[in-house]
Amino acid sequence: MSKLYINKTVDVAAKERMAWIFDTYENVVVSISGGKDSTVLFDLAQKEAKARGRTMTAFFLDQEAEYRSTIEHVRELMETGPHVIPRWYQVPIRMTNATSYEQDMLHAWGPGEEWVRPKEPNSIHEAPGAPDRFYAFFEWFEQQFDAKTTCFLVGLRSEESLNRYRAVTKHPAIEGVPWSSRSSGGVKLYPIYDFTFEDIWTYLGKFKVKYNQAYNWMWAKRFNIQEMRVSNLIHEKAFYALGTLQEFEHDTFEALQKRLAGVHTAGMYAGEQTMYNTLARPAAYKTWRQYRDFLLANLPNDKADIFAKRFARQGTTEQIARQQCKQLLVNDWENNIPVIAQADKPSSVQKWMDLL
Repeated sequence: MSKLYINKTVDVAAKERMAWIFDTYENVVVSISGGKDSTVLFDLAQKEAKARGRTMTAFFLDQEAEYRSTIEHVRELMETGPHVIPRWYQVPIRMTNATSYEQDMLHAWGPGEEWVRPKEPNSIHEAPGAPDRFYAFFEWFEQQFDAKTTCFLVGLRSEESLNRYRAVTKHPAIEGVPWSSRSSGGVKLYPIYDFTFEDIWTYLGKFKVKYNQAYNWMWAKRFNIQEMRVSNLIHEKAFYALGTLQEFEHDTFEALQKRLAGVHTAGMYAGEQTMYNTLARPAAYKTWRQYRDFLLANLPNDKADIFAKRFARQGTTEQIARQQCKQLLVNDWENNIPVIAQADKPSSVQKWMDLL
């Protein structure tokens, strides 16, 4: 799909969108993660709020298994000024653990458990009636506001994946605003949806915006900008960071290792091609389907039926089998890294690979 360019830079367009948002909505809520995208979004929103003498709400759901650098950065954002209303939640929530079959969930902030770090003194420690799963909690949080006067800003960018592009643009909640979608609590808006990776870093440098220092370590380790991701450290798409975490946040690694099964193993092998990854097929197996069937038959937990039923509804190509192996290797029984449907149509190269 081709892009339509206009005679305007993305930072100017984002600032105009932010002005429209504050003209239109009484309550503006910004979701932050400590990552680069939400940092840019937060900066745009807080500058507009400050200029207008308005307030905005900063929402952060702390998943406990976070970089220390992330927590330090979020603390900076929450303390930006009186125009920022902090909503830092540190409440019991269950997170999937991609590093272990034995302990496939982290009960973050579980009562009576030894946490990775102490809770923040000014965070919210209780949320009566809130669900204990990540996305369900977001829905609950949004429902605490008046849907007619509130909008929720999210730092999703369409460049990151086709799924994100569709999420941002498929069903606009507001006519003429393609960067909007409907949510359970009202309207979600994506003011930086057309920023590229380069645009994000250009904005941070151009306006001298403080960002999460974990990115400096990733850059020092020669990660390219598309690989640099800040998320909870046991996430399906981010736990590879455990392989380098020991080098620059050794205390975080040690605390997480004591807290959760699988962290030590992931710290040693997360970068290997076949331990958690599908960059290369093990030589003992002639096809990805053969390797998938082996993994499925030898899962050391009770999730095999969940995987088997889901796989039965998907295609039978090698590309799909490879993605299914990926899900099995990181114990993704919740389908957080879904198999791409387009893989049902094998490329000409894959057809020759299948024949060979």
